[in-house]
Amino acid sequence: MKTERWINFIVSETETSLALLYSYMQFQKLLSHQDNVDKIDKNSEFWMLHNGAVQHSLFLYLGRLTDDSADGKSFADFSKHCIKNIHDFSRTEFLVRKPDILSSNPRFMENKTEPNEADMRVLFKLARPHNGFLRGACRDIRNKVFAHAILVEEHEYADLFSKVNLDSIEKALLVYWSISQHLWQSFYNARTLDPIQLEYSRKEDISKNIVQMVHATNLA
Repeated sequence: MKTERWINFIVSETETSLALLYSYMQFQKLLSHQDNVDKIDKNSEFWMLHNGAVQHSLFLYLGRLTDDSADGKSFADFSKHCIKNIHDFSRTEFLVRKPDILSSNPRFMENKTEPNEADMRVLFKLARPHNGFLRGACRDIRNKVFAHAILVEEHEYADLFSKVNLDSIEKALLVYWSISQHLWQSFYNARTLDPIQLEYSRKEDISKNIVQMVHATNLA
């Protein structure tokens, strides 16, 4: 894939993963209150199916981000591509993509630093503390429980799930998503790469939607 397609692909993969995660987290939170449990029980088959599908999809997406197969499109492959094709983030290439930008704003490129390989490596270094977790415990669940029915009984896969917690998944995904956002801004807006974690603004909206769905289903 070319750089533009890679960036848009990883942005989509990480944003979808976060949406699934926050949907799942909010549903688990609702289950901690009896009044919500009573509402969910009135349509229990639907909510069991919904919750299972969200969990299933979440781990499939986590597995895709760390898929090291020959035809996979993992975050590691994305990293290698961006470093190898760093010229795509140059000012020259940006002006090829947006040839009229300086005509409308002659000062657009002021204070914008063109990234070099070291900048790119520092940005991707943010993911290093989380790579082992996603490639290990999370990918094991994806491979052995959801993608392939290797472990089918709860007592068989309980140990795998004991190695994973939602907070760790959230931290990892937020870093992956932040990296993809920095590169999107650099590619499309010539922004200087800033190796920091960003705030994901849609978490609250996703959580509210799950709450509203539970209440709306109950009213129906």
